[in-house]
Amino acid sequence: MLQMASSNTLVQAMVPDELRGRVMAVYSMMFMGMAPIGALISGSAANYVGAPMTVAIGGAACIGGSILFGSQLKSFRYEAKRIIIALQMTAGEPASKASYQEPPRVTAALSVK
Repeated sequence: MLQMASSNTLVQAMVPDELRGRVMAVYSMMFMGMAPIGALISGSAANYVGAPMTVAIGGAACIGGSILFGSQLKSFRYEAKRIIIALQMTAGEPASKASYQEPPRVTAALSVK
């Protein structure tokens, strides 16, 4: 549950407003829509090699994926920090839409007597 909430929050926070609907549609399709395909593949594999071997292969694939992800984590962290800092600097808007406002000019009135 924590992973789902965190990844959902990150996706919504990092995507520009005009693309958020499209990105969330693809994210939802990949997250929830791929489960039936995985179930079909797992069922077919279990039919040929048996359920215990299929679960063992799935476990090995998960361990392999976590090792691969762990080896790339440093670059993921760097990119995520860079994006989050850029969004904070533009007050949550994409940098291309952020407007620069000049600070008000202070004029000092000098009175000569």
